[in-house]
Amino acid sequence: MEGGRPAAESGTDSRHDAEQPLRGKSAWLLRGGLIGIAVLIALVTWAVTRGDDEGAPALAGEGARIVSEEELVEAAGRLGQPIYWAGPMDGSEVELEELGEGGVRVRYVPAGSKAGEAPAEALTIGSYLLADPSGALEQFAAEPGAVTERGENGVEVVTSEEQPTSVYFVDPEDTVQVEVYDPSAGKAMELAVSGKVQPAE
Repeated sequence: MEGGRPAAESGTDSRHDAEQPLRGKSAWLLRGGLIGIAVLIALVTWAVTRGDDEGAPALAGEGARIVSEEELVEAAGRLGQPIYWAGPMDGSEVELEELGEGGVRVRYVPAGSKAGEAPAEALTIGSYLLADPSGALEQFAAEPGAVTERGENGVEVVTSEEQPTSVYFVDPEDTVQVEVYDPSAGKAMELAVSGKVQPAE
């Protein structure tokens, strides 16, 4: 999926190192080497242990699973947020992925697919929890190249000339920002303005 992030979301991390600087060039080299070793150890440990909990219930960030409509509604209640989808589609199953940073993605995968094997071009609908979904969308709409349309239900939908395969809108309660992704930009926009993308309930 080319999109996969809320519109106007910043991934910048502004944390700074508060430690006192070491003196001398060799001290800086030593410090860099130690940090590099620590990062390498952490990566190896993660790679070795990440498969230990395969039998555990799927929690936020633990991967994707194929779900029924009832399970989608149940997940929305458990997470305390709306989960948008486009309803059942012939020949497709629904894959739900809970995101550790807040929100979920629903992918339409071919019937019989295994969880986590969704093709990159799968129709995907993201429901992202943001502090200010409307504000983020307004910021995105004000950027150069943004394209704004009005949905049949009156909702404002926004995409960009640079990445037209992802179309965004905000739910009426201003709880989540919704992304509709399709490899066909025309289909993504058509679905977003149709009013068919609704919360599972």
